[in-house]
Amino acid sequence: MMYLNLPYEKVWIKESFLKGSSNFIWAKDHNMIEAYLVGVRFTRYEPPLFEAYMPEYNACYDKILQCAIFNKEESPNVKIDLTDVAWWDCITDSAEIYQKAFLKNVDVTMKNRNKTLLRGRYTFTVDFKPPEINNSVDYTESKFWTEHKQKNFFFEDELGVLCCGPNNKILWNHSSLGYKNPKKPDFKVFDKPREFSHETYELLGETNNFDYSEEKVN
Repeated sequence: MMYLNLPYEKVWIKESFLKGSSNFIWAKDHNMIEAYLVGVRFTRYEPPLFEAYMPEYNACYDKILQCAIFNKEESPNVKIDLTDVAWWDCITDSAEIYQKAFLKNVDVTMKNRNKTLLRGRYTFTVDFKPPEINNSVDYTESKFWTEHKQKNFFFEDELGVLCCGPNNKILWNHSSLGYKNPKKPDFKVFDKPREFSHETYELLGETNNFDYSEEKVN
């Protein structure tokens, strides 16, 4: 699906963003609108577009960039661009949203494109996926392990802005299980997954027995 519902979250939106791109204040906006996250839309090669309900207007605005979304009533007196809060655009319009129960509200740190360290608490994840079989042409890259990109979202502690990053750009600082001085990950992607169903050419399913695993293969 290209549009998905979001977990309940009270936020504040820069009012200038709602006045059009030519009026958007990338730095401090003195006028913030109380809102509640509703959903998010994904378009391939574009940033996610969030929808929020604003009680003051009894209306929804459905094309909000995350650099205009905060969990604080005041926006910081710094310029915040999309490159400050995110790493990748959407790689497909087919996605799902879930929350990693084990990591709910865990402290996270992420270094953005400008080498600035951002800190916050994990909120939810967007995972891109191929479309259903026969539903559409499979143009997504996410079927390949080496190109798979999650979007893990969190609100930055100091700035209050909504941020996201792929799994390989985030450290999960679990309060009870994490180490105080963790090692720097030196992980490599296992880019050749084993297809164990096709490791042998014998057609083990061609048998009348209930449990074909007991068949002798010559």
